[in-house]
Amino acid sequence: MMTNAVRLMLVVGMLLLAATTRPVSVFAAESPAAGQPSAPAKTAPLPVVTAREIFEQLPSSIFDNTAEGLPDEEKERLLETGQCEFWEIVGETDDVIAFRALPFRDSAVALRLFRNEANGEILAAIGTLGVPICALELWKRDASGRIVPADTPEDPDISEFFDAAVPQPKDVTASVLPCLGLGGLKAQVLFWGPTGMVHLPVARDIGWHWTGHSFEKIVRPHALPEGKK
Repeated sequence: MMTNAVRLMLVVGMLLLAATTRPVSVFAAESPAAGQPSAPAKTAPLPVVTAREIFEQLPSSIFDNTAEGLPDEEKERLLETGQCEFWEIVGETDDVIAFRALPFRDSAVALRLFRNEANGEILAAIGTLGVPICALELWKRDASGRIVPADTPEDPDISEFFDAAVPQPKDVTASVLPCLGLGGLKAQVLFWGPTGMVHLPVARDIGWHWTGHSFEKIVRPHALPEGKK
């Protein structure tokens, strides 16, 4: 049976693969043939802003949603050595950096960058993974390097999760949380009854795919967990 720690590492691995990592190498221009005018010199691309660099500039407030937390001095140690008392870096690319909680390794925090190639802006989504109720922060870095909080996509209507023919219980309320997903963001819908959280089957999964300049809502049939029908 797959443990939570193994399942979490599969999610982190897929997140790293799903993110687009941009090459930073520059190819030299070919020499022109004899008698031919020289081609304009190629301009070296600007240095790629990495997920690590963005994480260094962000507050550690997302870790307030974890049992372990992350004080500033521990954050510095985590980035310098790859591990601190309660966290370790488990994966890193230009666009993603992921941290796994210690000692049980059954929850994580990951940051993913969404780049707008048209204007140089970067959206940084940092969120929790492997926990029953997710937490997410969205930050925007403009072309000047300034980082400010950004609005998450508008919450979908609760009715979008259900088939119209299925009546919704009247004594149940719902809330929607944006979470970090593989292709962008995903919506986690929570249902609350008179005695606490309840489970209701949904017909659709809703998320937001990054188009290269904005998030676009995607609605798909609900995917059942493996082994369930």
